[in-house]
Order: sequence, then C-alpha cells, then structure tokens
Amino acid sequence: MYRLLIVDDEPIIVEGLSELFQQMDLPLEVYQAYDGQEALDITRKLRMDIVLTDIEMPELNGIELQREVIRLWPRCKVIFLTGYNDFDYIQTSIRAGAVDYVLKTEGDSPIVAAVVKAISAISEEVTYDQLISNARSQLKLALPTLRKEYLTALLQGEPASRKSREEQFAELSIPLDANRPVVVAVGRIDRWRDDAAINDKPLFTYSVHNIFEEFFAQEFTLVHLSGEHNRLVWLMQPEPGKFAASGTGAQLETENLHSYMLGTLESVQMACSQYLKLVCSFVVSSEPYDWESLSVKYDRLSLLFERGLGLGSEMLLSDERTGTGRYEQARSKIKRIRLLDHYLVQKDKDKFYALFDEIMDAVGEPPSIQSGLPLEIFYELTAIYISHMNRLEVFATLIGRIDAAKLFAVHEHASWREVGSFFRGLTDQLFALMTDENEQETNEVVDRIHEYVEGNLEGDLSLNRLSEHVYLTPFYLSRLYKQKTGHSISDYITTARVDKAKQLLGETPLKIHEVGMRIGYDSASYFTRFFKKATLLTPQEFRDSLKKK
Repeated sequence: MYRLLIVDDEPIIVEGLSELFQQMDLPLEVYQAYDGQEALDITRKLRMDIVLTDIEMPELNGIELQREVIRLWPRCKVIFLTGYNDFDYIQTSIRAGAVDYVLKTEGDSPIVAAVVKAISAISEEVTYDQLISNARSQLKLALPTLRKEYLTALLQGEPASRKSREEQFAELSIPLDANRPVVVAVGRIDRWRDDAAINDKPLFTYSVHNIFEEFFAQEFTLVHLSGEHNRLVWLMQPEPGKFAASGTGAQLETENLHSYMLGTLESVQMACSQYLKLVCSFVVSSEPYDWESLSVKYDRLSLLFERGLGLGSEMLLSDERTGTGRYEQARSKIKRIRLLDHYLVQKDKDKFYALFDEIMDAVGEPPSIQSGLPLEIFYELTAIYISHMNRLEVFATLIGRIDAAKLFAVHEHASWREVGSFFRGLTDQLFALMTDENEQETNEVVDRIHEYVEGNLEGDLSLNRLSEHVYLTPFYLSRLYKQKTGHSISDYITTARVDKAKQLLGETPLKIHEVGMRIGYDSASYFTRFFKKATLLTPQEFRDSLKKK
C-alpha cells in the first residue's frame, strides 16, 4: 500500500481527485491538503510515497513544498499539477526532481497515468532481489557478531534441535561441526600488567586469543567468544582421528586429547606471562561434550573458577575434579531462569511453561525447600513476577487475588510441588490479564474511532487525523482496526456517511447539496456520485422513494 497526498488550494480539485483514486483499484491510501503548509505538516508526521501537488499556491508553493518533502522523505515521488502551460515552470519542476508534470486542463486520465507511473517507479526501486542482495551484504558484515550471539545462547542453555543447530551453523558459517562433540576451554586474566590502561584491556584480551589460536589452530577447528565475568571461551573440535593411537579405543583417544589440551594450555599460559606480562588461569573439559549437554558442562567448568583451587591465581584445571550429579544439572537451570521474564514479556505461553516445568523438575522433591537451590530459585521467581506485575501495573490487582504471603516467603509452602502449583496459577492470571488488557485497549480504540467519525462526518476523517485522535501511527491503526472489526476504517466512514445522508434525506427538508455538506461533500455532484455508488439511487431518487411508502 502506497500513500498519496493530494495538494491544491481549490477544494473541489482535491475532493474530486481523492474520490477518483479511492474508487480505483490501486494500492493507495489517499490524503488531502488544501495548501502547501498543511501538506508539509502532514508529511512531517507521516511518510508519503507520492505527492500530487499544484505548483501555484499562496505562501508555500509546490516547488518549495517539494524541496521540503524530499528532504524529509528522499524516496517520495512528486507530481506537479498546474493550470500553467509554461516552459519555465516545467523546467524548474523537473530540475527539482519531479517525476511528472500534468496540466489540469488535460483531464483525469493523464493524472491517473502519472500516479501509476510513480507507483511503478517506487516498486522498481525496492525489489525483492535487491532487498535480499542488500541483506546478504549486511549479513556478511554482521556474521562474527551473530555467530558469537548464537553460540553464547547455546552456552546459556537456549534449546536447539539438531536440525535447527545444523541450519544455524550453515547460515552463520560457524566452522564447527553441529553433530560432533566439542571441547571447551575457559580462560581468565587473573592479573593485568601494571601499565595496562582501561582502553588497553580489549587489545590484551584479543592478544591472549591470538596466542591460544597459534598453539591450537593446527590441530583444532576453534571459535572464540566472550563469557560471563569477562572470561574467554573457546569451543574446539580436533581434527578427526588426530589423537587416536593405532589399535587403541575411544577411551585412550580421549585421554590423549586431554593430556594434549593440558600440556598445550601450559604453553599458552607461559606465553601470556612472557610476552604479554599477563597472569592467566585456564580450565578445560576432560572430554568432548555433546552439544545437547554443552550448557550443563560449561557451568561445571565455570564453577571451577568460583571455588577451591579456582580461587587462586595462574591455575590450570579440568572438570575431572567436579561431580556430575543432580545438583550440577539443577544448578545449570538457574542460568536460564531469567528467560522466563523474557517469555512473559513476549507473551509466549508455550515457551514459558516448557522452561518453567524444566526448572521445577530439575529440583525434584528436596528434603527442604528453605535452603540451597530451592531457596535460590524461589526468590529468583519472586523477583521476576514482582517486576512483571509492576510493569503491567497489576500488582495491587493480583495481590488481592492470591495468598500474598506465598509470594514473599518460601516457608509458607509445604513442598516444592506446592511452590510450582502456586507460581503456575499466578502465571495463568498474568497471561489472562495481559490478554484482557490488550482486548480492552483495542476495544477502546475502535470505540473512540467510531465516536469521532459519527461526530465529525462533515470534517476531516483522513487516516492521519484519526490516528492523531487515538495517538497511534496511521499504519498501525489501520491494521489494528481491520484485525478487530474485519473491515477497513474507510468502509466504516462510508457506511456512516451513507446512513447519515439517508437520515437527513428522509427526516429533514435540507436541500441535496446541504445534505452533502453535512457529511463532508462540498460539491453536490460529488455527493450525488458517492451516494449513488453506495445505494444505486441518486439522493433525490432515494428521497422520492421514501415518499411513496
């Protein structure tokens, strides 16, 4: 759909052309302005695709208007409409960038042809192939960032099926194999050199990665990204069969790989100290991880930095020192708990409940819910729900419907199962309130539009004016109205005007042209054409038909 603005200081021309284009099967939203300044005010608020304007107008003429419109909307096509067959005007308008020039005396056909030509020019400028080509060019520039964002999401536990992972790896040109296990190494800079300024730290961090890559790139395919707390993360896959000794099994191959990783990381550590004067620590997986378990395993590695030997400096550890029990699996779920807030904001009920059940099930039925992971998850959930209730301004409403003590204190619940049931019930109410709020606001917008139209049938009922009345953009208002009612705003305006005209014709002695003016038509001929198109009768024929009854 394209937007056409018709501008002329003669109302009869504006209204006639507006009606002409509204009756045609063209992808146009038609707007009206009765002088250059009014047209400029409209274009400052609303993007225009085509402006059909008179040249000779008081205060702001067509060429001055065009200059301002093109400054606001460079892609807009301007067609000049004038009664002057003057070469100087034609030359000036063409130099200013007009796509066409039509004399008023030539009639409707050349004007329609000029608008159709402008529509064609716009569609040719932005073709599907061009958009895809430009997107591909931009994507190449953004690939490094997109790769890191996707891999970071996998580390944080974002679920991904094998098929979707394969597709994303191919689309983002990730050099790793989506179906082969991956080795994970995590690094930390324990102490910066004394002369390192804040601006130098990204450079030194990148230098650590360069050293790491120099030692490992020959034997591994690897990708580097940034982890939480400024940690360095490498996802790595060895060349197939590289660490298998002749006649040995998978277990020995894993041991060979692990020994190589630890030994080479010692070299990386020494090089960072010698060449960069940086003290670094590293942890590494004792075996390759499947992509499905990557998040849980990555959490195990990260925990090594936070306890025991990991609290020291210049350490080198593997996850052989950690357990793999239910606690570690449940621990990993907490990292994803903030996604629940995201799913609430997005109103994605299915994803919310899938993750919620996963988190609650990971804890199982603990002997106590007042310590450890249950306690941590409970108050994480409480913070999420309170924040969301405040954003929606429904805190007071919901607190009155639930047992508030159970939201604020874990000891108010008899079991972890009861905790899950409580938060599930609260979630159901939140989603219901969001749905009700959306429905209520939509109804209010539609009601306000109807009220305004019925009270201003003789005035400005352009989409731009209506959108200002309800504080929405014209495009969004048009779409919202049609989604709610099943028909367009212009259809409703037409029906309202016809109904009002019928009432006035049947109940008042007003003359035909006076009835037309009451519903927004200053010209009796245009009103007659409008009414006959809607009812198949002229206004006079309709009035006469009522007298016969």
